[in-house]
Amino acid sequence: MITVIIPTYNRAHLLPKIIPSYLQQRVSKIIIVDDASTDNTPEVVRELVKEIPIIQYFRQKVNSKQAAAKNVGIDNTYTEWIYFGDDDSILMPNSINI
Repeated sequence: MITVIIPTYNRAHLLPKIIPSYLQQRVSKIIIVDDASTDNTPEVVRELVKEIPIIQYFRQKVNSKQAAAKNVGIDNTYTEWIYFGDDDSILMPNSINI
């Protein structure tokens, strides 16, 4: 199984379009790490979790940049495989495959 880690910062307006594209056959968890966004990312993710229960959400208190956000995701991953996603990229079907 695969865990997808998506660092995000002020992309609340894109997340409802982006996150569903990561729901692929071998994905067991999607970790969204909010790097202290100043928009409504927490509210948007709360709504997404209602529809997509495999989402796990972490919010940084201070903007620490993408590498630190990825490390939060790694620290909370227990699958053999990790896929780093982007908060502004829609994936094609079956593009996460091992």
